[in-house]
Amino acid sequence: MMLKKIVYTLLLIAIGVVGLHAKTKISERQIVSAIKKGLPATKKLLKKVPIDYINSKDDTLLHYAVRFRKRKVVEYLVNQKILISRKGGLFDGTALQEAIYYGHLGIASYLIEKGSLLNIQNKYGETALHIAAENGYLDIVEELISNGASKSIVDSEGHTPYDLIPNLSWDSRKKLKEVLRVEKPKTPKSKSF
Repeated sequence: MMLKKIVYTLLLIAIGVVGLHAKTKISERQIVSAIKKGLPATKKLLKKVPIDYINSKDDTLLHYAVRFRKRKVVEYLVNQKILISRKGGLFDGTALQEAIYYGHLGIASYLIEKGSLLNIQNKYGETALHIAAENGYLDIVEELISNGASKSIVDSEGHTPYDLIPNLSWDSRKKLKEVLRVEKPKTPKSKSF
């Protein structure tokens, strides 16, 4: 998990190409700068690029806003009807998955509330629930499940979210196991005559 974060961060440092949907040429440095500066700079940026701007790494403006923990920018983009569940970035995941991955749990809750699709899988087959379980985020795990996230989807290595529960304090681990346990269907016993 830590290696993924390092690789992803290194790729963020690599600067700039033209976005796939950009009206004008704009560097990644300009995108990053505008998002980091907050809402006024982002609104100015949106005069140069469309709301559905995608860079060469398949990142959207929403991915950037989540990554840099810019809640007001996230809210603005969602209110402007950005595709909230669009996959992108290094792991080909959603902005919700990225929010959980980076521990931006307030933003994750907001994206869940606004209807982000919960069972989309990234390039490793992980859903938002896999990522939350792997990081031990009990509150987000419960929120995802209460909003319809599937506990039975397996990732590319055949793991359910339950299989990814880390070693935490006894109470937290026990509670995660209770919440993520998938009930196996009971098979009727055959009667012999």
